[in-house]
Amino acid sequence: MERITQNPTELLRLVNMAVGGLMIAGGVGSLINHSFSSIIIGVYELLFGVVTIGLEIQVPTEEQKALVHKYASFIHSFVGRGVYYLLLGVLMLNYYTILYICGSILGLVGLVYIGLHFVPIVEPPSTMQAPTTDIEAQPVWQGPTE
Repeated sequence: MERITQNPTELLRLVNMAVGGLMIAGGVGSLINHSFSSIIIGVYELLFGVVTIGLEIQVPTEEQKALVHKYASFIHSFVGRGVYYLLLGVLMLNYYTILYICGSILGLVGLVYIGLHFVPIVEPPSTMQAPTTDIEAQPVWQGPTE
């Protein structure tokens, strides 16, 4: 507990891991309902939950950061991650009470992350920082304009 109070970025990493767990729980809940759209949404939620937890469990290397930055650069900012969490939270608002709870928590965390972008109280954790070495790893929408 002392480690979290001295370093608030550790709290953000724990929140990101908890959000990944909520994504997995929402994905399982969506898969229970046997309609085509709920199965597709459930698979996406499971996949994104596993990826979110995977990015937070270990500190990524510069090569991994460059790969994530190239294809999903929104992960490296509070507003990008906030919109990502908000979108997945809204997708969860279906069928069962547990999905409403998970989706609401996810949406609330997304709104807090969007707020953290505009009120810089805490620095992003190391898992949310962009790579520093690879010049080629630029976001997809900012490709070369030759």
